[in-house]
Amino acid sequence: MKLLKIIIVLIGLITIISCKNEPKSLSDFKSNFYEIQHNGLRLGDSLNVYFFENEDLVKSVEIIWNGKLLKNHTIMDSTNTSLGINNLKIKVNLENNSISGETNVPILNSFKETLVEFEVVKEYPHPQELFTQGFFFHNNKIFESAGQYKKSKLVTYNLGSTNYLQEKKLDDRSFAEGAALLNGKIYQLTYRERDIFVYDEKTFELIETLKLPSILKEVWGITTNGKELIVADGTQNIYFFDEKFNLQRKIQIAGYASIYNQLNEMEFIQNKIYANVWQTNYVLIINPVSGAVEQYYDLASLSQTKGSDDVLNGIAAYGNNILVTGKNWNKIYELSVK
Repeated sequence: MKLLKIIIVLIGLITIISCKNEPKSLSDFKSNFYEIQHNGLRLGDSLNVYFFENEDLVKSVEIIWNGKLLKNHTIMDSTNTSLGINNLKIKVNLENNSISGETNVPILNSFKETLVEFEVVKEYPHPQELFTQGFFFHNNKIFESAGQYKKSKLVTYNLGSTNYLQEKKLDDRSFAEGAALLNGKIYQLTYRERDIFVYDEKTFELIETLKLPSILKEVWGITTNGKELIVADGTQNIYFFDEKFNLQRKIQIAGYASIYNQLNEMEFIQNKIYANVWQTNYVLIINPVSGAVEQYYDLASLSQTKGSDDVLNGIAAYGNNILVTGKNWNKIYELSVK
């Protein structure tokens, strides 16, 4: 009996010792798991999770990438990875328990964006009172959404003039943001009021007021590809909606060196999204399918920015050229690509 008790005690001690020695967290393995997010990974790279210590105790490892089970050392491509933030989870199965972890991993584009060379073809006056939030050219007229509380409005005027042909003032509680034209209707966003005003293109009569979808905390810029409304909310995301603002899809915007956020006024030109980055002189040219930044403009030579408010914030297609302006600028610049 004594011998049996000793054996049982020894087995119990062995079990206690083995449990104490078994890792309790990923840090006990000195894993690279939480370092992956800092590695500057790009499409085409391999997803590698490895351990520096206690690897002999691991029975199996489950790697879940964007909700799908993947093998370690899997190449990240368009079939399993999107540009921007991707979700990585891991489950390490041991003898007596399992350890889990989760992190977000930014994925960058494989190719460097290139600088667009341009020349200024012509300069036009711009109504300097307008805090430009939305800006497009249609039927030989400029349409512009101007922001700020108690000053927000929707106007239209001839290029080369500062006299308004039409003007629709918003109530004092509304801060207007971007505007876009789709199927004869102008969609004007508001900053935090969560109202989307829909006007008749010709009369500026208010047709309806839609509410901002919950997926958007606030809205900045809007454009259209002729079928969908494309919206930026100040993050790295760009969203595609139908005319009733039902979400169709979204993309994240990434270049070779960084993920871009604070995307503001936008225009859809020749099947690309042109978007200015708030408080910078850059206009990005974005692939609307992948979110990859393919080219960019540096418009520092045109800047009329003196403070944090009067920044570049207007892009419009104009034949084969583009028009650009900014908040409270006194000029519109017509640019051609060399």
